Amino acid sequence: MMTDNGHIELFERYRNGDLSESELREFEARLVYDSEFKDDFDQYETLEAGIKDHFRNKLKLKLQEIDKMMDIPARKRIHPKRILIWSSSVAACLLIGVLLVQKFSSNKYSQITEEYWPEEPGLPVKMSSKGKYDEAMNAYKLDDYDKANSLLEKISSDTSTYFQGVIAYNLNDYKASKGFFNHIEKGSSYFQNSQFRLGLILLSEGDLNSAKRIFEMQNSKNQLFAKESREILKNI
Repeated sequence: MMTDNGHIELFERYRNGDLSESELREFEARLVYDSEFKDDFDQYETLEAGIKDHFRNKLKLKLQEIDKMMDIPARKRIHPKRILIWSSSVAACLLIGVLLVQKFSSNKYSQITEEYWPEEPGLPVKMSSKGKYDEAMNAYKLDDYDKANSLLEKISSDTSTYFQGVIAYNLNDYKASKGFFNHIEKGSSYFQNSQFRLGLILLSEGDLNSAKRIFEMQNSKNQLFAKESREILKNI
């Protein structure tokens, strides 16, 4: 799917006219000031239009076949009721096909991201002495992400940035998560981990080219997630 499921649901509600007035104003404003959100929406519209065109053409061919049947001499002609039932069945199957293909397209890459997203247990907390990350890690392990994040914000380090990226992802704030992971520089011990996670987020958003570049760089025996990256590249 191109983008995360929250965006897709929002786009569908917008297209169906299901947004409230305040939601509609916020949506249209976001299209103006949030370029990534607009890109996601453009990709969604392109995908939806492509699917509709594909199945519209298939339906057109089926209807042409029905027209040919109607031109057959009366003694050989199929009964109109049978044609009506048949054409209705074709239309229903095509509609189901549209829904299934759309759902599959939007969920495939998100499912890969969820499958390969590494579990992050957090840093070990020392019992003998208090470390500067201990309080934040305790909150993180209790899923108290707001507290953990507020504590990590006070610490300027790659460790803090990395865990803020993980927390943002857990809170479904993928834009913020990408920003944190992008700030981890190559020399950092968190670089490979951050890059792999960044690739997964980009994949879930449908940015295949950027995701592939990351996984191709990770596809090396010296990289932490080389095996996982090879598997992902085979599936995209």
